[in-house]
Amino acid sequence: MHKAIVTIIQISVYWPFLLLFKSLLNYKVSGTDNLKGCGDSFIIAVNHVSYLDPISVSIALPFRLRYFPLYYMASDYFYKILFFYRFVGAVRAHEGKDLELSGRPLINLLDQRERVVIFPEGTINRGVKTRPHRGISYIAAKSSKLIVPLKIESNLDGSVSVVGGKILDLLTRKHRIKMIYGAPFRIEETIGKTPESLSELREASEGVFKRIENAT
Repeated sequence: MHKAIVTIIQISVYWPFLLLFKSLLNYKVSGTDNLKGCGDSFIIAVNHVSYLDPISVSIALPFRLRYFPLYYMASDYFYKILFFYRFVGAVRAHEGKDLELSGRPLINLLDQRERVVIFPEGTINRGVKTRPHRGISYIAAKSSKLIVPLKIESNLDGSVSVVGGKILDLLTRKHRIKMIYGAPFRIEETIGKTPESLSELREASEGVFKRIENAT
């Protein structure tokens, strides 16, 4: 039942949000050919620049029924405070817990041939270099799924100020969001082996983030 609700909501809002973003945020997507050959189940690894990112990512996928629903990891704060998040595909991050506890829900979804979105930084990047968390490499290693890097290039800041009153900026299309898919890869390709130790997981996660940054 929960999966059906998430699917219906995501399909229902796909075109309205896509039209809105294209009209007001100069929204563009490139590199979707990289999704060919990934099958129905994969991990999208993406940098985090604003609160609009979950929407930006969901409408960056081509409209194919096999891509719905799309799940993404949400911070404990938003998962608890914004109850409706769980009905739009959010999965609780269980921050501060061990990798198995925090990663198991997404691993289970991937085992069920679903698609998941992970922000390796774990939080919005506000101009300060943030080391990616180990979770992305742990989940990728345990699930053996392909990782599709997705880079967001945007002049939005870390807030939702675009919704909070800058009407003139919206009307003049000063904001922009560009989504760039990179070539898919497996986690072993980042360090030459499947990461196991904490140091290997950290190194592999940094390798994932480099692939996001290098997406063209």
